[in-house]
Amino acid sequence: MTQAEASYTQRKCKCNTMNANLPLIAAFINFIVFCFADTLSPEMQIYWENHMVQPYFDNTSKREVTAIAGQTCQLHCRVKSLGDRAVSWIRKRDLHILTVGILTYTNDQRFQSLHTDGSDEWTLRITSPQARDSGVYECQVSTEPKISQSFRLNVVVSKANILGNSELFVKSGSDINLTCEALQSPQPPSFIYWYKGGRVINYSQRGGISVLTEQQTRTSRLVISRASPSDSGNYTCAPSNSDSASVVVHVIKGEHPAAMQHGINGANAAHTSTYIAVAIISACFQLLLLSRLPLDGSAFSLASSTSSSASSSLPAAVRPVR
Repeated sequence: MTQAEASYTQRKCKCNTMNANLPLIAAFINFIVFCFADTLSPEMQIYWENHMVQPYFDNTSKREVTAIAGQTCQLHCRVKSLGDRAVSWIRKRDLHILTVGILTYTNDQRFQSLHTDGSDEWTLRITSPQARDSGVYECQVSTEPKISQSFRLNVVVSKANILGNSELFVKSGSDINLTCEALQSPQPPSFIYWYKGGRVINYSQRGGISVLTEQQTRTSRLVISRASPSDSGNYTCAPSNSDSASVVVHVIKGEHPAAMQHGINGANAAHTSTYIAVAIISACFQLLLLSRLPLDGSAFSLASSTSSSASSSLPAAVRPVR
């Protein structure tokens, strides 16, 4: 190896060593500036913050967010020592720039960047999120090279569910018992309202109404005792953070076995009634055919033959005398 080649190799090794130690050097400089920041003039502080101190992310931010479709959600990105750099929000699936600073760079105005002067928090707000908005979003800082932090958004469609059939038949004088669940919501609902038609069910409307709501189990139970035909109607369960669910209640007088609330809905009741009617008509038709059979000789001989064979099989004590 020549002397020139040896000198070049030494310089290359020194550069590689210097590049490897750059993060440590930057951290040491940041530490020195932090310790002596109070002794620097305001101009020097701004200079150091803008040119020497490297931005970094506050990792205490929540990195995975579950939102309900239609309800505004936010992603919070915290950047320390930002200086004069810019913060951008980027949608990862198509690398689309959504915001830069507090400016929106997309035609979809549901996306907006929120920031308060002096704060280290840059928030991406999404108004009326949809299931298609689920995915990864990046909070990116315009350093060289750029640094970024990923956030995952899950948008779920939460719908309440009333246990049982969509139509309920209740005998007059018995209780209406409805149970509503809001299990798909990411958080327990703050309230669950019950409606009859378009009006909230009020305890003062009539006696015998009971509503028991358990936020932790996300269920609500409506009981209306001693139901009367005036209690018939459309009942709706509406949690605060889920789509509503409805059931139609029919309060009928007298016995109606095929339509009681024990589990048979209107369609099944109609099917059962039709089956019974067909069975009765079929039986009547067979009896009519048997009553019109001709009493000719073949029929008589067949009957005699049958009678004779039946008699021969009987014990002697019970055989008819010929």
